[in-house]
Amino acid sequence: MKKQNMVLTIAVKEVVAAFRSRVATLLAFITWILLGVAVYTGMQQEREAAGKKSRAASLFRHEWEEQEANPHSAAHFGTYLFKPHTFLSIYDHGLNRFLGETYRVEAHVQHEVNHSEAETAGSQLRFGELSAAMVFQLLVPLLVLLLSFNAITRERESNTLRLLLIQGVKPAALIRGKIWGIYFIVLLVVLPAFLLMGIPVIVQDHGQDALLRYGLFTVAYLVYFFLFSGIGVLVSAWSRHSNAALIGSLGVWFLLAVLVPRAAVRMIDENNRLPSRFELNRRIAQGYSKGMGEDGTSIERNRKLLDSTLKRYKVDSVQQLPVNFDGLAMQNGEDYNTKVYEHYAGEVERTVRQQQESLGWVSFFDPFIAVQQVSMGVAGTDYHHHLSFHRQAKTYRDEFIRILNMDLANSGSAYLSYGYKAGPEFFKKMKDFRYNPQPAGLAVGQHRWSWLALAAWCLLVYILVNISAKRLTNIYP
Repeated sequence: MKKQNMVLTIAVKEVVAAFRSRVATLLAFITWILLGVAVYTGMQQEREAAGKKSRAASLFRHEWEEQEANPHSAAHFGTYLFKPHTFLSIYDHGLNRFLGETYRVEAHVQHEVNHSEAETAGSQLRFGELSAAMVFQLLVPLLVLLLSFNAITRERESNTLRLLLIQGVKPAALIRGKIWGIYFIVLLVVLPAFLLMGIPVIVQDHGQDALLRYGLFTVAYLVYFFLFSGIGVLVSAWSRHSNAALIGSLGVWFLLAVLVPRAAVRMIDENNRLPSRFELNRRIAQGYSKGMGEDGTSIERNRKLLDSTLKRYKVDSVQQLPVNFDGLAMQNGEDYNTKVYEHYAGEVERTVRQQQESLGWVSFFDPFIAVQQVSMGVAGTDYHHHLSFHRQAKTYRDEFIRILNMDLANSGSAYLSYGYKAGPEFFKKMKDFRYNPQPAGLAVGQHRWSWLALAAWCLLVYILVNISAKRLTNIYP
């Protein structure tokens, strides 16, 4: 019998045995129930959140456009920007629940993205939130291991393993056949789910990028399920009895899905400590007040600006300036505030990026971390997408405040006089915020080590199959 036919025959036999014993049917039932609940609740939560954001954005925009106020007063009143979600965030919430949803546009203050759901969720998020990603990352691998833990030990305990080897079945072919059989059962369960979950992406026309993201999302999990199919069969091949194989499989799942991720995050956090929000704000406030390097204090910087402005316009006093010095001074303060913020916030950003890079390297030791990273990446719910929104919101905020300050500067009003007011026709001209999402290719590149880790784990399974085959040969020469 040819090697390929031998593998296929063993795989088909494994599939038939699984459905005959109703184990595969139970696996499908549990998976579909959990996925149905996860997807339904995810859609409800995202629809409710999107509705709230849309109504709030419309209200703030209406209030902004209809006001009649001094531009600097309007800058203090400001507005709010809301982080948009991709469609795949329904399936993988990622870090969205923890990183905040709103960005405050306000004069003199560089805000972070605030108001995360975790702030008001109490303890319920500590135990994880049911989502399609959670089902795929934690529960499906557990069910796969329960399906495959006795794939080889069952043959050994029923005395059919020696018979198969005597009849010419190669140990490597036996193990590969078992792996492909288990994996084919998994595909029969999860592929219909992936197809149904992909329908809204096609029907609602989210664009080619969304289709590519969903394709990558699907491929990553299919590779992940293959790895656990292989791990389960390999544990069975190295176990003498089914009880030992079951304990070993559960131990591997606990190690990869629970113990290693938590230990890795703690270790990375200890090695790359982040300052508290209070400490960061304190550094920014001191940097603005006292100045960085040889820039001088805020009073000294304002004095230098006044002297240079008087010299530029060739006048002796601020009252003689053809522009309102208040507007110039406030914009100069905004520019320096941005400089200070980018310096200290940049340090935090580099630390977080180092943490993310470290997670990518750790994923070579744990496929759970690898698939978690790539899943959040293609779903647009990771730190990089959050940072992209924050950067675009900050850029919008800086230009927003600059327009207001320069309108005050060129208003013709007197120095230290705030009687000037702009009307709705001016405020309506200010553009609304539009977020430009990252392309899918960039999301893949940001988690390149995690993608490579999944490929490395596939190679490891292939190598371990050959090693395990030699072990079976030594047991039954």
